[in-house]
Amino acid sequence: MKNHQIVIVGGGSAGLTVAAQLLNKNADLDIAIIDPAEKHYYQPIWTLVGAGVFPKEQSERNMADYIPDGATWVKEYVSGFDPEKNIVQLKNGEEITYQYLVVAAGIQIDWDATPGLKESVGKEGTGVVSNYAYETVDSTWKAIKALKGGTALFTHPST
Repeated sequence: MKNHQIVIVGGGSAGLTVAAQLLNKNADLDIAIIDPAEKHYYQPIWTLVGAGVFPKEQSERNMADYIPDGATWVKEYVSGFDPEKNIVQLKNGEEITYQYLVVAAGIQIDWDATPGLKESVGKEGTGVVSNYAYETVDSTWKAIKALKGGTALFTHPST
């Protein structure tokens, strides 16, 4: 079983920032960042992608380039937590123990939770778009440009 002083679940902007700030204060900390993604997406820029200001490709980077020096990157999915024992369980069956845990896993999109959404979101001509996924973010600007009148409805995810 592997052990780290600090385990951060999530390699998005929040998790990476926490790791970088902690290591800036104390480079001797033993920090693991658990995230299976090969790509890091700077999601705050997606609002501007949806507004036609930037192409979505500007939000995509190699995750390896953003793991702070001194941190250990665990490229795996988390399958569970055992807070009584300070254990994070990984999908591959391994377990990691910790002294401190930061959970910054972000949102999990579930298009299937709303009937018809999966079949409509991001598809040209439907008017159903989302800024919350790399695959659909560029459809927002296309829909805005095509809007000739009527009402536009905006929502945000429930996390």
